Amino acid sequence: MKSNLLAGLALAGLVGLSACATSEDIVPVPYAVSTASATPGAQNIRVTVASSDARTENRARIGAQINGYGMEMAAIRSQIEVTDIVRDAIAAELRQRGYQVGDAGARVNAEVTTFYNDFSVGMLAGRSKADVGLTVTVTNAAGAEVYRRAIAGQAERTVQLANGGNAATTLSQALSLALKELMGDPAFVAALTR
Repeated sequence: MKSNLLAGLALAGLVGLSACATSEDIVPVPYAVSTASATPGAQNIRVTVASSDARTENRARIGAQINGYGMEMAAIRSQIEVTDIVRDAIAAELRQRGYQVGDAGARVNAEVTTFYNDFSVGMLAGRSKADVGLTVTVTNAAGAEVYRRAIAGQAERTVQLANGGNAATTLSQALSLALKELMGDPAFVAALTR
């Protein structure tokens, strides 16, 4: 009797895990703005922020759940468009530094080339690895391009579950690293004033 009960519980657990891995996961991708201080003179600089999708693969999802064998299962999708996540994150970072973000001044455009999380299995825990790739351009008020750079951010974490929440957290960390690189580039800062 006891062995039948244990077998039943084990089977129920496996079915539950399979159901999770076979159901699409739609999640928010939160972004935590850095604690950077204001850039001197930024309060006098107006900036417009835009983004576009230049991904050649995985445009409809930000990752996939995997089973215990590492086989890809159901898709993980973002609640809002990836381009909106990136645009809003760049705008938030610029505001944090004192820039006036609106519809005038230099135009910052971020082409999203990669925004994806991969899971892998391990002995006691799995790994979540996120890659964010952007091509950032700045055009001045006259429409001339004054800055172009490919920016990348990668983050990796140990996880117990290959689910949407873990994918979103790792992607948020990768986006933070990419934007830290962008905001720390003196050429980008200089391009905003041209």
